Amino acid sequence: MKATPSISFGCVIAASLLSGCDAVKSALDSGLLDDLEETFGTCATACTTIQACGDSVNPPEIALPLAGADLDIEAPSLVDCAANCASPDRVKLGYSNCQIECIENSSCGQINDCWNVTSERYASFCDIDTTPIAPSADEAGTIDNDTTTGSAEADTITANPAVEESVGESGTVLHFGDDPPAAIANLWAASGTIDKSSNARAPGSPINTQLCFFDMVESDDGWDVSYCEKGVLGSDGIPLTDTAPITGEGDTWSIFLEFSGTGSIIFSGELSEGASSMTNVDALVTYYHGMEIWEHSYTDWSTSGSSCSIDDCY
Repeated sequence: MKATPSISFGCVIAASLLSGCDAVKSALDSGLLDDLEETFGTCATACTTIQACGDSVNPPEIALPLAGADLDIEAPSLVDCAANCASPDRVKLGYSNCQIECIENSSCGQINDCWNVTSERYASFCDIDTTPIAPSADEAGTIDNDTTTGSAEADTITANPAVEESVGESGTVLHFGDDPPAAIANLWAASGTIDKSSNARAPGSPINTQLCFFDMVESDDGWDVSYCEKGVLGSDGIPLTDTAPITGEGDTWSIFLEFSGTGSIIFSGELSEGASSMTNVDALVTYYHGMEIWEHSYTDWSTSGSSCSIDDCY
């Protein structure tokens, strides 16, 4: 069954949590937004605008369906604009000062772009100061498929300003090239803890999972690899799978898992020939509904096999 996997480190199923306009109306009736206006200045205007727009506004999802990557916030704080805007975690939730200003000054058809870091509207209200991601001179010299990273899809992911920022701030090491190691296609047990984060889960949060990578396929745009997580099944009882671009050369590799409109998870490491384990594999989770929302961990990977298939994910 091919679908965007609803999978996570520890098999925690991610859920979309959207703002509720009924709660905003209740807050207006109770006078809560008057207090927010005094505290935050613009929450009342922003939330009234969201209420008036109704279903044309889609507040961001705050969880990715892999890596246990939610922002570790209790659901009651997510159910309405008033709570989100007033929350100490409002940057995590997509209500930073510049985003509130963006919402205030946007039409109903424009508000969703206030939660899209790649949009011109987001950039017109929020500062974006990032360094482009590029291969080293040595890596660039090995790439022969007319891409920057070794994969056209990875080119797009690494050009996202949220990814540029998170890679730079976290110190994540990416490996580029158009000949990644085939031995990465295997069932890997991965474990570690978050060591750095920004507006996301706290350092020390654990990561434990088993990931299967299989069916590496090359095209003119680079390599893709299929993946699934052990124990995460669809409603029909079949493991959920998707594909991701993979770059690298020789022993080095980076895999870019992207969840459209929500965020990405990048794994990056080195796999020596014949090795059954890897240490200090970078794992970087980046959210796309605002800048500076990410978490990084170093993970240790091990395998006892030589290959992997979807059957290993049951």
